[in-house]
This record gives sequence, structure tokens and C-alpha cells, in this order.
Amino acid sequence: MKLLTIIALCAGMFGNGETDPPTKPELRLRAATTIRGLHVTIGDLCEISPTNEQTLALSQIRFGPAPRNGYARAITKTDIVRALAGAGIQLKTLKLTGTTEVSVQSFTTEVSTEDMIDAATASLQAQLALEGGDVEFQPPTRVRRMRAPPGRISQDLRARIRNNKTNATSAVVDVQILVDGEVFKSVPVSYKLQRFHRVLKTTGTIRKDTPLGPENIQLVREQMAHVSDIYLTRIPQVTGMNASRNLKNNQRLTLGDIMPPALVHRGDIVTVVLTRGRVKVTTRAVANHNAPLNGRIQLTNMSTRTQMTGIVHGPNLVVVTP
Repeated sequence: MKLLTIIALCAGMFGNGETDPPTKPELRLRAATTIRGLHVTIGDLCEISPTNEQTLALSQIRFGPAPRNGYARAITKTDIVRALAGAGIQLKTLKLTGTTEVSVQSFTTEVSTEDMIDAATASLQAQLALEGGDVEFQPPTRVRRMRAPPGRISQDLRARIRNNKTNATSAVVDVQILVDGEVFKSVPVSYKLQRFHRVLKTTGTIRKDTPLGPENIQLVREQMAHVSDIYLTRIPQVTGMNASRNLKNNQRLTLGDIMPPALVHRGDIVTVVLTRGRVKVTTRAVANHNAPLNGRIQLTNMSTRTQMTGIVHGPNLVVVTP
């Protein structure tokens, strides 16, 4: 659509044959030119006269991409003729004058690393707020220095989290340098993340079977990349429970570290119900160790001195099934 508009405007310069033809626009090739944007236009390469709506449209025709990294490029008159012809311009209606070759060089400025870090940090903070959790991050220590064209209109920065998510211990933000709204370069900015979770930890050494509670357990903010369901994170989870094993000082509590209080203790004489199909036999046995309600327990039969294993069903009541 833009090309058709340019052609239509340029066609207006040449008349319709019923009146005197207008003066041909003169395109005077420059000896050298400096480009501020990403693209080279006919207006960059030539001084166009007279100045009117039609010649302004002619000047906006794109020749090609600007040289990168500050390198110079030589563009000949033949190159310009081909570009005009490719845009549908009738060359006989134009007047090309000036040099036979234009030296084209891009103008670049250094992009502030502080601005890139600020843009990346703002994007990371927004992503962390969206994901939730207790997270701290370390600012990047090194960011690649960049130079970019200032643009004909603008030079901006746009930052986005790579893959739209952070990793457990790191995050990469791609900072795009936009020149006149187009992406010139993308610069990766890396961050180290520290994630924190609240977990239960012991405040001293705890012997097996010791009751657990606020007197020997506390909720602590702990640096952990991730926390699984095996870790205990609330005081009510240990209220009324005992240590299932000896626990060290400052130890994180897991589900395997707690158990209900013993309902049967070592040395207790309990009633044992042995079930064999529809037949139930009752005997007496001695508990070999402590066991909670619904816990497994090993027993010694008081009559035969044989060993058996059962499930605690109540105070001094154990059920043994085949």
C-alpha cells in the first residue's frame, strides 16, 4: 500500500499528457551521508529538489538496510537507479546528477548499561510478583556494552523474561534495543535468584519419643530452591506429635521425623487377637518397643516365646493378621 501511494504521488509529477509536463525532480547524489536509523532511503542518498509532496514521497523510498557496526558502504549511481526502478519509478521522468558514488556510514551511540539493567530489573520484578513466593535476586555484575543507531525518531528499550518464567536459581531477561520501533539487538541480562521458604526446624537436639512443640521447634525462613511436601511448614503439624528418631540441632523437620505418641510402651503386657479366617484367638504378649495407635509393633508371646508382629488398635490391644 505504501509503495502504491508513492507511485501514485510520483505519477502526479509527470502529468497526463494534456498539459505541459512539470519540471523533472532532480536527484543530486551526495558524496557521503550518515544514517541514524536502520534503513537507507533515497532521501539519505540524494538531495531532492524541488521540495513538494511528491518529492517527499520519493525521498522516503527505502534503498536497503543501513551498514552495521559503523562500517562504511559505497553505493553507486547504478545501485540507486536499480532501486528506483524496483520501486516502479520511471527513470526518464527523473534527473540524476552529482557524484557517481555515495559513501554511506551508520551513526551509533552507546546504549547505557544502567538503563538496560533498570529495564531488565523492572521486568524481573514484575514476573516475580506474578509468580509469587519469597525471592531475592542479585543484580548482574556484567552486561555487554552495546552501540546502536539513535534512530530517526526514537531509540527505546523493551525487556522480557526469557520463556516467560524464571528458573529455580536463575532468570534471564532479554533486553531489546528498539530503533524507530524495530528490534536492533537483543541483549541477555542474567540474574541469580535466591528462593526462601518457611519450614520447621529444631532448636536443639531432641531424643526419640520426645514431644514436639513450640518449646523445641520453630518456624524459620530458610533459603531453599524449592520445598517438597515432605517438609513440615506449620507448627500445628507437630502439635501432639513425638520425634520418631533422634534429631540434631537446627534440623529441618520432615514427615518421617514425627509420629503420634506411643499408645503401647516397651515391656507392656498387651492382649493380642490373632485372626485366622473366621477364627479369632486371644493371647497375651509383651511389647518389644513403643508404638502409636495404628502403628506396627513386634511382640513376644508370653506362652511360646515366639515373635509376632501386629497393629496397635487401642491401649494394650494388638491385632495380628496373617
